[in-house]
Amino acid sequence: MKLNYRYTIAYAVITLFVLSVGFAIVYGAMSRSVTQSTIGKLQHLNDIIAAQLASGRDYTGHPARANVRIGRASTADTARQAQLVQVRQEWEPSLQASVSVVRLTTYPRIRGLRYDITSKAVVVMPSDEYLTGIVLVFAWTFVFLLALVVILSEVISWYILKPFNAILQGIERFELSQKTTIALQPSRTMEFNVLNDFLMKMTSRAQSDYQGLKEFSENASHELQTPIASMKAKIELLMDSELTEKQLLMLTAMHDELERLAKINQSLTLLAKLEHFESAPAPLTDLSQLVLSTEAAFADLAEMKGLRTTQHIAPGVLVPLDESLARLLLNNLFSNAIRHNLSSGEIHVVLSATELLLENTGQQPSAPVSELFGRFKKGNAALDSIGIGLAIVKRISELYSHRIEYTYAAGWHRIRVVFAPPA
Repeated sequence: MKLNYRYTIAYAVITLFVLSVGFAIVYGAMSRSVTQSTIGKLQHLNDIIAAQLASGRDYTGHPARANVRIGRASTADTARQAQLVQVRQEWEPSLQASVSVVRLTTYPRIRGLRYDITSKAVVVMPSDEYLTGIVLVFAWTFVFLLALVVILSEVISWYILKPFNAILQGIERFELSQKTTIALQPSRTMEFNVLNDFLMKMTSRAQSDYQGLKEFSENASHELQTPIASMKAKIELLMDSELTEKQLLMLTAMHDELERLAKINQSLTLLAKLEHFESAPAPLTDLSQLVLSTEAAFADLAEMKGLRTTQHIAPGVLVPLDESLARLLLNNLFSNAIRHNLSSGEIHVVLSATELLLENTGQQPSAPVSELFGRFKKGNAALDSIGIGLAIVKRISELYSHRIEYTYAAGWHRIRVVFAPPA
């Protein structure tokens, strides 16, 4: 979700909350003000009645006395309070409905006598139609504010976040292998300028580290290959000379260890290059032909171990993958399937438009299946393997967003590569 949408939702929630609280306050204030206003009018009416009584004239039938009851007050009533207010629901025959009635009783002293004057009035509380009107007012206010917030958030966020969007675009275009530093435009906002400075320092350091690691990998690979090849040549010359059986066995072991060291050097160098490989949009590679040719290349090795290979290859399967990396991936998968297989075992290869499935019989891995894609992780420690093949396969798959899965069940190893859709 975009940042300005989050702000809009937050503002909408806050606005709804404030309007709801405001509605409750306004409704309560209106109810109270209606009651207080009625009480004020009844007080004025009681004062008029008291003045009429004080004049001594006969006001019977006067309109002011339509809803007024006059009586003599007892001493107990006047001692308790100066006036009495009562608000309750009563049935009004003239309206044929239950209404809220306010009664006000005052105790004026007139010509030495204490009277109780009780007047009443029907109060129309802000409910029903009034409540509907108030709700509509607040609802339309909320809609107007929400529309205003949405429009202003789009306009203001476009203007304020324009430098931030430029930073994101600069980061998306940045590549470690480029010679120049990341291009970021200065901003009038201090925080964005701080972010620009930080990104420029970090990307410059990342470029420097990348170049240093790249040079180290290349130099290390080249410099190690020369002494390893020299040592192997000298050992091979010694093996051709007159040696005892014990000396020959020691030289053979040294030769095998140097072979292993050479393989580790090549694999680690390749893996380091893959870790820093920046994949461009890859052309579609015909994986059907590559699987068939790779299986044919490993056929002799599989036959020597007595393995039976079955294939179900869909024709014309095109996958977004560099052809040389696809060959490397398949070589590692077939090599693993043969090396970790049983004598007279089986290999099944299934290729469809969506995935590649390679199954082989074999012993249960000694390490957890989830760890076998790591470096120097071997499923069987007794086998002559350096444990980097699956790490290379995983890295190649990740470069092109393919998903790789490895499972073991019922004596079968299964490696599944689920292809990413073409861009």
